[in-house]
Amino acid sequence: MSSSTTTITPTSRTRQAQQALQDRIKEWILDNGLETGDPMPTEAELVDELGVSRNSVREALKALQAVRIVEIRHGFGTYVGDCSLDPFAEALVFRARKSLRGNRHDLYELVDLRQGLEAGLVGQIIATIDDDGLARLDAAMERLRRYAGQGEQSDRADRAFHEELFSSLDNQLMSQLLRVFWDAYHDIASDLPPVQRDADDIVAVHQAIFDAVSARDNARAVEAIHQHFEGIRGRIRKGS
Repeated sequence: MSSSTTTITPTSRTRQAQQALQDRIKEWILDNGLETGDPMPTEAELVDELGVSRNSVREALKALQAVRIVEIRHGFGTYVGDCSLDPFAEALVFRARKSLRGNRHDLYELVDLRQGLEAGLVGQIIATIDDDGLARLDAAMERLRRYAGQGEQSDRADRAFHEELFSSLDNQLMSQLLRVFWDAYHDIASDLPPVQRDADDIVAVHQAIFDAVSARDNARAVEAIHQHFEGIRGRIRKGS
């Protein structure tokens, strides 16, 4: 019977040590109850606190800055970051652009994720949206009717409609995640072939969503969202 062993190289040991240090800094932030924007200890203070070298602390802080857990303001110090999803968005855009040069599988997955998120949450929207929320959604729908088919203005009106649709949930993390998916798709849209959709078609797919939400019909709303995303998939398929 053969057995396999995992070889731990100096590089992997260094990586593990760095990850462990990053985790200790994150735990220090949590244990001390720091919030976004609060000042962090200086590098020298972290060296004393954690018992590691200054270079190790510096590298760990750089890594944490890359994912927005900390913010390094040169000349001012280090602060707790906002933990935004921007690095995630950048990775998604790069992954989608790579997919455009291949079989587009990752790009379809990106669309699937956003579709699943919107379709899965529409029931909560119907349960929570009030008359004021419907009025704001109606206003967003009216803007879409006005600008549909007019290039960038149409895209902005489309985005505003979807953001208003989910605003009733009052879930900032979910809203940010939806923006990440929107930004990722928008950034690669210029690499896709133009889609031949007239203003009436753009309005119709969004009107179907609005009407279903207004009628508080979950099944219709889910189906309308699925139909909307079929248009996006059609654009991707066209360029394959």
